[in-house]
Amino acid sequence: MAASGFRVISSVFFFLFRFLLFSTEAVPVYSSHYCTDSLKFEPNSTFQTNLNLLLSSLTSNATEGSHFYRTRVGSAAPNSITGLFLCRGDTLSAACHDCVAAAATEIKQKCPVEREAIIWYDICMLRYSNQSILNNIVPGVDLFNAKNVSVKELGRFNKLLANLLNGLASKAENSMEDNRFATGEVNLTSRETLYGLVQCTPELSSFYCKMCFSSAIASVPNCCDGKQGARVLLPGCNIRYEVYPFYNSTKSLNPPVLQSRPSGRNHVEVVLAFVIPIVGAMVLFTFGICSAMGKQARDVIQLWKKTSFSGEMIEKSGVDVKCIKMIILLLLWKVTNEFPSLLARLWATASPY
Repeated sequence: MAASGFRVISSVFFFLFRFLLFSTEAVPVYSSHYCTDSLKFEPNSTFQTNLNLLLSSLTSNATEGSHFYRTRVGSAAPNSITGLFLCRGDTLSAACHDCVAAAATEIKQKCPVEREAIIWYDICMLRYSNQSILNNIVPGVDLFNAKNVSVKELGRFNKLLANLLNGLASKAENSMEDNRFATGEVNLTSRETLYGLVQCTPELSSFYCKMCFSSAIASVPNCCDGKQGARVLLPGCNIRYEVYPFYNSTKSLNPPVLQSRPSGRNHVEVVLAFVIPIVGAMVLFTFGICSAMGKQARDVIQLWKKTSFSGEMIEKSGVDVKCIKMIILLLLWKVTNEFPSLLARLWATASPY
């Protein structure tokens, strides 16, 4: 009876473990939008029908593993419409689809009768227009972190920031890959790191990508001088910098990662709140599955007895210690491979903007 109850409990924690470890994709985080008020359409018109078809097409094509897609619906003005989406280059396909789907729904609510609109999320952008040639520079949106760099460090910070963003822009605009995306970092101090990200739409030539990046970078001193983090969102490109890791990169999560956030919540609290349930679920799941196998490993138990209590506890529970070690190793392998991206998604979800 006790064994049966234990198996039920272990099954519950098994599903809890799966939920914690695998259900970690961040919900799309809205950033900003812009509606061109001078261009409007009538409800229930042919243009609205074409717009619905366009947004449906964009959402569907976001499932194909592509981070960029552009299409056109309608053969002639004034009812033809062009649209596209761009997902951040480090985004998984499932997250890209979720973001594009959210953007397609939200843009109709925020710009219900406009013939031209654009919406930005943390990891994607979606736009449409009744024009076949799209402007890549305007409209633009600036977002910044309210926390300032210390006056004493401002000069050095600005110099490092300019070098970082210009270097990343050069790398992205000359990239032979499809996503025209680059990330990088530079040490501010022995304990602080500055992280940067740039991306432009793959349809742009190197020249127009460079022009877009130049415009975005040039706006930083005007909108965000002295700020610890900022984003410049343009239709054709976007740039971002922070003093904490915000993109999916193993390298970007090297120490120091436990920095205080501008939002006031301590990173340590966030990480511990996430890690402790996973560790607990791992332990209970491991004991549950191995207990169900019902094998003994007396020789291995003797090794475990060298610790203060683990050997006696495991021996009484009747579990296979080799099984425990094997599963723990597998779980540790999974966590060490996935944990950096999980942390990056946590920081992205708790965005200070």
